Amino acid sequence: MARARRRTTILTISIAVVVVAAIGGYLLSRGGWSTATEAIAAEAADSSLAAGGGPTDDVPAVPVEIASVMRRGVAAFHRAASSIEADRLVDVTCRASGRVATVAVEEGDWVEAGQVLATLENDRQRVELRRAELKLAEQVRQLERSEQMLAESLVSEQEHEAVRTAHDQAVAERDLARIALEETRVEAPFAGQITDRAVVIGQMVQATARAFTLADFAPLRVRVHLPEPVAAKVTVGETVMIETEAGSDDIAGRVERISPVVDPATGTVRVTLRLPEGAEARVGGFVKARLTTDRKHDVLAVPKLALVEEGGLRSVFVAAADTVRKVEIETGLYDETHVEVTAGLEEGWEVVTLGRGGLRTGSRIEVLEDSGLSDLAAR
Repeated sequence: MARARRRTTILTISIAVVVVAAIGGYLLSRGGWSTATEAIAAEAADSSLAAGGGPTDDVPAVPVEIASVMRRGVAAFHRAASSIEADRLVDVTCRASGRVATVAVEEGDWVEAGQVLATLENDRQRVELRRAELKLAEQVRQLERSEQMLAESLVSEQEHEAVRTAHDQAVAERDLARIALEETRVEAPFAGQITDRAVVIGQMVQATARAFTLADFAPLRVRVHLPEPVAAKVTVGETVMIETEAGSDDIAGRVERISPVVDPATGTVRVTLRLPEGAEARVGGFVKARLTTDRKHDVLAVPKLALVEEGGLRSVFVAAADTVRKVEIETGLYDETHVEVTAGLEEGWEVVTLGRGGLRTGSRIEVLEDSGLSDLAAR
């Protein structure tokens, strides 16, 4: 816009000079050069001012918000995406083949270790167990009689040993029948919550068929894979901020363990994060973990909103009185809201944070009171 004004001004003055020269030549012969020259020059000056090149040009001030360059702590972060995992998440399977007789739990139910979740039809197994118990009872009586007769030398040691062997076999048969009956019951291997039910009453199932999925949510974990240089800066026990898609607040987890090996296929190291008890998060939910990789204290820093990046150069607009000047800077660590300044600024200087889009060196500014827009833009 300014360049167009200058071109218009030059063109207007040129035309005015040509007109003056033409009329001056005419009036020179008539003796009226002085009066005519003054009149035309004044007209040319008025035209120049009207074209925008004169001292009456009034550019409005740009409304901006500013912040002071100050010392503070700045931390560098690495972000990694992953999903939430339960401490244990297993498929509870049937241990025998048969028809489902009962289903005792549903998705979302909390169960205790050993609780019966479902049963298969087990009439045959019950009969087998009863027969084995009766046989064992008979063998117990025969063993007691044989021991009494052995004490009275009425039977030989060899005969008594045969009775004892028959008794032991009856015990084994009873135990096998008891196991067969127990296998018709689907039980929870540990305390947790049912996340899926895969069987219904009347369904025929085979041994090892999945009946339920059971999860133990104490605790929840997140496994992330970090580049080896980043993993080298992480320590066990340090706090990690975890952002969930469903939650409004970040969850403060901690680094539980770091794998001692590097995955040769990806060049990454697996880092396991543990969420605190009672964390509002769902298994399988997508999360973003923010791990601290470096931290500096008491360094010059400016809000990230003040940063102007053009190619490989970084700069800010420094406010002085009612104008600004553009200053190139060198930066260090970045955190969520601020960036470390290693060169180019001094403590106490004020930089433009909002409204810098239309600024140039020398632009007039009008500083606004903090309206909260800086915090909104930072989020």
